[in-house]
Amino acid sequence: MINELDALRLIGERFSNSGKGVEVGIGDDAAALRTEPGKLLLVTTDCQVEDVHFIKSIISPAGLARKSVAVSVSDIGAMGGVPKYILASLGYTKREDDRFLEELMRGFESAEEEFGVKLTGGNLSSSERIFLDITVLGFVEPECVVTRSGASPGDVIYVSGALGDSALGLMILKKGGKEGQGRRLVERHLRPNPRLALGKALADEKLATAMIDVSDGLALDLKRITVTHGVGARVNVERIPLSGDYRAIAGEYTDDFYGPALSGGEDYELLFTSPPDRRDEIMRLSDRLKIDITEIGDVSPGAVLTVTDSSGNEIALREGGFVHSGS
Repeated sequence: MINELDALRLIGERFSNSGKGVEVGIGDDAAALRTEPGKLLLVTTDCQVEDVHFIKSIISPAGLARKSVAVSVSDIGAMGGVPKYILASLGYTKREDDRFLEELMRGFESAEEEFGVKLTGGNLSSSERIFLDITVLGFVEPECVVTRSGASPGDVIYVSGALGDSALGLMILKKGGKEGQGRRLVERHLRPNPRLALGKALADEKLATAMIDVSDGLALDLKRITVTHGVGARVNVERIPLSGDYRAIAGEYTDDFYGPALSGGEDYELLFTSPPDRRDEIMRLSDRLKIDITEIGDVSPGAVLTVTDSSGNEIALREGGFVHSGS
């Protein structure tokens, strides 16, 4: 079992307090951080709970740490910001040992380098199951911040990357498979790629009127930037971007071909709206960043989400969004 005092000492030694903006780091009652003048401070938090958000047997401690940071910094990117600092609270059971802690710290070190963030503090606690709560602090220029509430009728709806891979990857893991094409889908589930550069570019160039990262599935998250704010959305299901691996093997794991893409969740792609006269700029941005951006529909009057096929026939949506791993 992890000894809390020894663990705190190891963490303090491993994660140096030096770094731009860090006046007081790990080892005190609170971190003291120097904020950036002329910018808004963005703060978000997200929790990964064993058998709710992840299954211990299918993700390593290092992978858990990296994924926990990735999904949290994704929220900062979805508002056009840049993540800078993280706090981590770990709950562990009597089954975890020093090797678990060592691997977890390696995952945090990897995440620091990958996402440009600094671990500045947190908390340790015994628990009935593992949980890892990450708080992220980031910055954005006041004139560039993008919220969920700016979409207007006539705006075009876009999404980055491909949808449904993570949900399909989880299905594959639960059935014990991960070879061949399925291996890449599993990787999309275990190692999400937050679109930080794209979020910042969309914000800096004022291309997005509303934006959100796709954490709970396209249908539910699209409602959050349209229906929740009094406007509607019309989406062509056949325009939803799907990877080649998804198209090749989805039928082996579900009888609802578009289901994982519409409501599977945990893709962490960016879903955003933009005026129709900015199409060319968005496509140039896609080329510049080498990130696929796909137009999937438009914002409509009336607070209703409608999904159709290419012939205009309406498709009934299954209720709900992302179903957590342990469900």
